[in-house]
Amino acid sequence: MFVVIATFPEVPTELDGEFRAWFAWSNNRLGQAEGLSGRRLMLAADGTYVALVEHTSAETFAAMQGTEVAAEVHARLGEILHERPRHTAYEVVVDAAESRSCCGGQGGHHHGGAGVRIDATV
Repeated sequence: MFVVIATFPEVPTELDGEFRAWFAWSNNRLGQAEGLSGRRLMLAADGTYVALVEHTSAETFAAMQGTEVAAEVHARLGEILHERPRHTAYEVVVDAAESRSCCGGQGGHHHGGAGVRIDATV
């Protein structure tokens, strides 16, 4: 899995609703992109916004970025914010779904009992 975290510049208070509406609209526009598995807008305690974008690979992300729809999405964002978001890309190396057993879910065997209980929050 490939993840991009986009950190947005400060969103002026008077444009907050418009910014959130843009993000919802852009989710609808980009929602059919091949390889896109998730796109979320998150608000930090300090009032900054970040987007978490999940793709099957760096290649599917790059392909989406090259579409006319993505160009339209970025152009419309430019009407709301005067700076572009900063992006950091990551390749997922360990996933919770794969980490729930001793063998990363690949061992094909069981250790008895009803399962493993994990008391942690991330």
